[in-house]
Order: sequence, then C-alpha cells, then structure tokens
Amino acid sequence: MPYQGKFSRNFPSLSAKQQAKVRSSRFCIIGLGGTGGFALECLSRLGAEHFVFFDHDRFGLTNFNRQLLATDNALGMRKTDAAISRARSINKKIKIKKYGAFGSKSATLIASCDIVLDCTDRFATKLLIAESCRRAGVPYVFCSAQGTRGMVSVFAGYPFAKAFQTNEKKPTSKSCASILCPAAALAGTLAAVQALDLAIGKPAIRAPNALFFDIFDRRLFWKARLG
Repeated sequence: MPYQGKFSRNFPSLSAKQQAKVRSSRFCIIGLGGTGGFALECLSRLGAEHFVFFDHDRFGLTNFNRQLLATDNALGMRKTDAAISRARSINKKIKIKKYGAFGSKSATLIASCDIVLDCTDRFATKLLIAESCRRAGVPYVFCSAQGTRGMVSVFAGYPFAKAFQTNEKKPTSKSCASILCPAAALAGTLAAVQALDLAIGKPAIRAPNALFFDIFDRRLFWKARLG
C-alpha cells in the first residue's frame, strides 16, 4: 500500500517535511526486548523506514509479561528476526540491518546511523554504547525501566559516566530482574519520542536533565538533573 495512505493520520501533527525526515532517518535500536519492542513499534508507525538492530537473545517465557514482541509464535525465535517480522508487517518497505550483541567492535556500525536508541538492560553495555556514540558523534537516547519506574534522556556531548557518577574503566554490570509492562512500554515510547524530536528538530530532554516516571507515583512524571 502507498506510504502516504498508511501514515496520513500523522498529519498535521507532522508536516510533510518532518514526515520525510522521519522516513529517511536511520534509527539504530540496541536491545529488542521490553523497551526496544515498544520503541520499534512507535517508530514504525511514525513511518520510519531505515533501521539497524542489535540483539543476540531469543524470546523465552520470562519475556512475556512485558515485551511486545514476545508471543507464542515467537517463542525461541531470535529477537532480531521477530522484530523484523513485526516491522515489515506494518511497512513492507522497511530496510533493516541486523547484528548480534553490541560489543567493542560494533562502534563502526553505528557511525552511519542518525540516532541510536539504547534499550539494553545492562549498565556496562549502556556505558559502552554511550561512549561509542560520543566518539562517532551520533545522538544517544538513553532509556531504562525497572519495576514500576523508568527514565529517559538524550546524550549529545554530556559525559555519560559523569551523569551516573561511574568509573569508565570499571563499569558496573547490572540487569533488571522485574519490570511491569506499563513501565517498559512508557520507557520505550518515551525513547521513541526523543528520537522523533531529534529527527525533526524539536526540543529533546538532554542530559544532564532527565525525565523520570513511576506508574505507582501520584506525580507519574517528573524531571531531575543527573550527576
């Protein structure tokens, strides 16, 4: 089906020029689990057509409580393959390059991307991605969710290690044990919003500032300054 027909309801919220920018921008999503699946869904339905994926994992039963792409049909499937299937079920013309785990040799692969969305759940990996983006000069969208809480911020020059007051030479390595679906969905959606804002030149939440949320808090959302 014609592109304009599928995404006509993006207008007038997006201008024709902005929609064209979304369509041509190259988005890199690292991690296609809880937050990454929702980020991909949003960007695909915004009309993005160029993606780079990084993920080495397969879907298991522990993913079902929060991950959009985790279905009975996808059980045991590589997350990159499930993500490609989902994205192309929305728009068959989407172009995707897929890779396994993001490592020290992956930095050159993101240099051609316009925006990187970090949807991983290990801090050591986030630190590596942030540093790779800084060196490549690519805007880095950080998002995180754990339990009922989450946060998002954009790093485009501000040191990631300073924001989280960590030693770059000895990064910690933690993963999230429990995440509710609404928290993962919010974090991934907000990451997609920041990527959209960057693509079309709208104001983004830039480090050292960050947007936090807690689905069980009366405030729901608040802004705070990182380290």
